[in-house]
Amino acid sequence: MGYWEISERISLRWLPGPPSEDTTTLVINVGSFFVDLRIRHHDVPIDYEMQLREGIEWAMAGERQVLSQDPLKCRWIHIIDSRGHSEIPDEASFSKLPNGDVLERGRMPCPERGGEITEYEEVWRVVEPLPGAKWAWILQSEDGKSFLGRIGGTYIAMREGEEGKFAARREEWDDDEGFWMSFWELGEPKVQRELPSLLRPQKQFFVGEGSWRTGHTVQISNKFYTVKAFEFIQ
Repeated sequence: MGYWEISERISLRWLPGPPSEDTTTLVINVGSFFVDLRIRHHDVPIDYEMQLREGIEWAMAGERQVLSQDPLKCRWIHIIDSRGHSEIPDEASFSKLPNGDVLERGRMPCPERGGEITEYEEVWRVVEPLPGAKWAWILQSEDGKSFLGRIGGTYIAMREGEEGKFAARREEWDDDEGFWMSFWELGEPKVQRELPSLLRPQKQFFVGEGSWRTGHTVQISNKFYTVKAFEFIQ
């Protein structure tokens, strides 16, 4: 059985400071690829246009390389990144906490410290997929700038546009109501319009979707995507 997982972040700690969490962060991992969307919390209500501009705290997608298994250590190659691309390797090690959560330890630039390389700790929790299709996949657009990820009833899409423009969306299947709902729709509107949405009729997502396999080329909304990873889920 292949690897697939949905993880939500519980906290982030920039050492030696205390842990905190000011985002809603969800990561879809399938095979050796990932889609990671982090949405900023706001202390006061903001209007729709401001949410579009400022809502994405960080969004990235690309390849996840396992460097060692015991202890588990990984490297992430950011193919698209809302913060721009860094030459500094993104690597971290993982250990299990007594409550079943996972502690990630590494070093990366800290935005609150002017980009200074800082040791950090993140706590992650694996979450069960929402009811939906019994498969998981990650697609990359033909031009390399869009990534789409789905596990069951959870869908995340993001695109890196020109001149650093970025957009992302997160949608979830409501099993009781029987339709997809928008969780987040953020970023540059022009770039956003290039991202397929499950809120609108898109038969390409469903006709033959279960027959996709890693390496296939599929067409969605008149654009071609490569299936970077595909797994069946239980």
